[in-house]
Amino acid sequence: MAIQKGDFIKLSYTGRLKNGAVFDTTDANVARENGVYNENASYGPETIIAGKGYVVAGLDEDLIGKEVGYKGHVEVPPEKGFGLRRLDLIETIPAKKFKEKVKPGMRVQVQGRTGVVESTAGGRVRINFNPALAGETLIYDYAIEELIEGTDKKIDAILKMYSGQDMQHKTEGEKVIIEVPKELSFNQRWLIAKGVAASEIMEQGNIKEVVFQETYKKPEAPKAEEAPTEQQEKKE
Repeated sequence: MAIQKGDFIKLSYTGRLKNGAVFDTTDANVARENGVYNENASYGPETIIAGKGYVVAGLDEDLIGKEVGYKGHVEVPPEKGFGLRRLDLIETIPAKKFKEKVKPGMRVQVQGRTGVVESTAGGRVRINFNPALAGETLIYDYAIEELIEGTDKKIDAILKMYSGQDMQHKTEGEKVIIEVPKELSFNQRWLIAKGVAASEIMEQGNIKEVVFQETYKKPEAPKAEEAPTEQQEKKE
């Protein structure tokens, strides 16, 4: 079955620059071999919704029309990757604006923006606020591993995409009730993302209501130990 926009799929991929440097991958072994392994990252096929911007535009477009099981590669130009390198996003700022000495290659925050120091000279600092891969041509080797079908499986996939965790849910007619793990209560990523996740869920089947709930249970009181009988004490 050919992949269409809006399909839920599991995708494996490795992204490289034209010089061969790996910048992203779903394969833990490839990450280790290329020095980009992140202990806090989750590796394995990534679930995405095709054509919805979960990956860069050039890769997203290439998925459409391919069959499940397809393996191939696509070259993505900057304008369909992380954008062109913009000169207006490279600024020179007085060094005295920084509380500590900055050096080329350092990442710095300036008025809520993150940039990389390109050079320092004459008391001035040149900072690049472009995305790290702006202006780069990207090459993706990828495989479409699976097509996810069925409302329940799609809801599971949406929740995992937006929370990074597996969540339990049940469907009651047009309503979905989701049990949210307590550890997500103060997770900023989840607090921001759950509204978008709810919108995605309501696009599946005839779902019209999404309820997120947290359950707290009173811990059981410790059981009192029975005092040993006279006969038990004699045996001991």
